[in-house]
Amino acid sequence: MRTTKVAGRPRITDTRLLVGGRKVRVLRVAGRQQREAEPQLLVHGLGASAATWLEVMEGLAEHGPVVAVDLPGFGRTAPVEEDSFTVRSYASFVGSVADALGWDRFTLHGNSMGGLVAALVASRHPDRVLRLVLVSPALPPRSPARMVVPTRATLGGFLPILVSSATVAALEVVGLAGPELSQRRNRDLLRLIFPDPASVDPGLLRLMAADLASKEGPDRRERRRALLTALGSIAAVWTDPRGAWHAIDRISSPTLVVGGTRDALVPAQTLRAVLARRPDWVGHVLDDRRHALMLEDPELYLELVAAFRAGVDRAA
Repeated sequence: MRTTKVAGRPRITDTRLLVGGRKVRVLRVAGRQQREAEPQLLVHGLGASAATWLEVMEGLAEHGPVVAVDLPGFGRTAPVEEDSFTVRSYASFVGSVADALGWDRFTLHGNSMGGLVAALVASRHPDRVLRLVLVSPALPPRSPARMVVPTRATLGGFLPILVSSATVAALEVVGLAGPELSQRRNRDLLRLIFPDPASVDPGLLRLMAADLASKEGPDRRERRRALLTALGSIAAVWTDPRGAWHAIDRISSPTLVVGGTRDALVPAQTLRAVLARRPDWVGHVLDDRRHALMLEDPELYLELVAAFRAGVDRAA
């Protein structure tokens, strides 16, 4: 299958993996050849792609091979007829990806929706997930009633996006949307992750945008269907959180949870509730951090993962 180097990151390859008879887009770093090499599988969030992990893949590869995957309907992985685009189906898909890679045991990283998916995988396959790293995972609050009252971070992050997105959508209907409004919406979206969008590496933004605009993989209609269906699946989990919390209770893998107090999508209070439920997990709810630490501060992300690894190894 076709394999290319990622622009500006010669150690990372962009290739296709055959999973259940279909081509799945993955980004790969071979990792150092070492006796105790630890494979690591990275799962992106809703509407994103494997490119969200580019900033940390080479650092993680110090411990073994690293693969970031595009979930069906996102990035450059086209859906097939039987795809349901639910978090539970994505959990099964992630297991199939590990099978296709030939990985019996692996460390699993997940961000946002990918964190919820990763938690489900770990609860289903405790014998396979060596360690679990959840980055602002879309885990539900203990009580659905808490969704009615949004946090200050949620209001601050979402209101500009809702206003600008609604404006653009309305103007697009009559053919009047211009580049200035689209750029404003993009800046509002970037502020969910980056404190200062103007300081972000343009090369990274181009790589992430290329996945959304690519003609390879899902078409526009398929992307929209995957986005809306997956969002509905997350909402269903949040409306009836008992299954997700039972999954949290069943996880036996050493687990690291990372989030931020400025996260507009996953409230810090939810992560603190998870950590109170699982005091054996390692947790960092960081002041003034947002929704995707591996993008916002890759060096800190790698430091926290390295310290987590070292702590687990010492305990073992």
